[in-house]
Amino acid sequence: MIIDSLAVQVDGPKAAESDFTMDWNVTDDDSRVRLTLSNGALTHRTDRPEAPITGTSDATLTLSKRQLLGALSGQGLGDITVAGDEDVFGRLLALLVTPDPRFAIVTP
Repeated sequence: MIIDSLAVQVDGPKAAESDFTMDWNVTDDDSRVRLTLSNGALTHRTDRPEAPITGTSDATLTLSKRQLLGALSGQGLGDITVAGDEDVFGRLLALLVTPDPRFAIVTP
């Protein structure tokens, strides 16, 4: 999932001081996902009838998958509906780093 790829890109030490929650209401498949950044780690939870997401988030984005991919690729929020703190999405993007694809799996 896209969120898993975002989670491994979070700069943990830089994100350690940031805490927020963000809901993504994805209109294509009528799904809702809550992202939580806490202690330098990004986690997510999908809303399900047997385990609904409760409480409020700092920001809620209502968007299609295409809009989500566009926003994550740097096209901005454009016509995405945002309720709450509009800066939360930008704060998330600012905490992402591109991992080195040549990292040493085994070091001598």
